[in-house]
Parts: sequence; C-alpha cells; structure tokens
Amino acid sequence: MEKVTVAILAGGTSKRFGSEKALADFQGKPLITHMVDIAKKLSSEIIIVVSDEVQEAKLRAVVQGVKVVVDPPGGVKCALAGALTAFEYTLTPHTLLLPVDTPLASIELLRMIIRMSSGHGAVVPSWPSGYIEPLHSVYLAEHAYYHGLKVMEKGSHKMSDMLDVIQNVLFVSTETLKQFDPNLDTFVNFNTLKDLKTAERKDSKKRGR
Repeated sequence: MEKVTVAILAGGTSKRFGSEKALADFQGKPLITHMVDIAKKLSSEIIIVVSDEVQEAKLRAVVQGVKVVVDPPGGVKCALAGALTAFEYTLTPHTLLLPVDTPLASIELLRMIIRMSSGHGAVVPSWPSGYIEPLHSVYLAEHAYYHGLKVMEKGSHKMSDMLDVIQNVLFVSTETLKQFDPNLDTFVNFNTLKDLKTAERKDSKKRGR
C-alpha cells in the first residue's frame, strides 16, 4: 500500500454548527479525536490543518503528539486553502485528505483508495449523481499543490476546480466502494449539532447500546 500523510482539515468556521465542530462530543470523545484514531490506522504520518492560532491552541489541548499546522494568515478560509496547507506540509508523496466530521469512516474503504493512488494525480470517490467526495480523496501532493495554487490565483476556491486541472484523476464509483462500506457511512458528515446527535442515537441503537 502507498505510504501517505493523512491530513485532517479542521479549519472550518462552524457557522451552522454553532460551536467548534472539531471539539464536539460524539460517543464520549471529540470529533477530532475520532478522526485522529482513524488516521492512525492508516499512517504514522498525520497532520491537522486549522485556520488560525486560536483553533490551533484549542486542538493542541485535546490532541497531543500530532502535528497541527495553520493556514497562511489573511487568506480565504475554504477547503481548498486547507488542502494546499496540507500539501505544503505533507511528508510523503501522497496525501489523504479527511474532513473533521466523518467519525464513521470505514478504514477498509480508505485503505482501498490509498492502494489505488499509485500512478494517479488523485483518487476521488464519485456518486452516481456525479457528486464527488474531494475530502475523502488521495492526492499526489506536489502535483496537486502546484495546480491548486494556480486555481486560487485565478480567484477560485473550489476543490472541484483543482481536480479539473490535476492530471490522471481516477474517479471511483461509490457503488464499487460499497463492498468495503455497505451503507457508505464513510461520507456521513455533520453540519449541525442536531445532525451529530441524531447520528449518535442511530449508531448507539445499531450497536445495541
């Protein structure tokens, strides 16, 4: 399996969530802790990307022994900016991006995406509708960094615009990925505290608690 740096993007503004999403409790521990636990099963190289020093201080107090890096000051706060910071600090040729709010992600599904990364500029899950999952994807970091910077310089802040110019992108159908994660829980994220609590209740029932 390709060696990757796992980068957890935790720099969102959490406006809809109403509080620091990375620190929200899910099944007795913060979301960021869940995501670090997932990352540790995939690689020994892990970084957490945040937007500013305030977020950095909050997360360092919770997650110890993991490198936390900060987006350049004064820039636009968006997923693409966080991705570029991840690519800049990555310690391996490939980088797996993960959002901070998908604690049900399947290790086996993510491992399969990593395995497919050799020879590709990116490996990206794609739904039948055409919707893609750029934050559960593996990128050839230096290549993606170069093209991502060019996209940002043109005033675009979309991950999809970067993917449009990355070479040799492999889009993997979510239907294929169901063999590793039948319900595709990997891609379930939480935009509000209510979403998180609803998912927590459903997961507890599934586990028979």
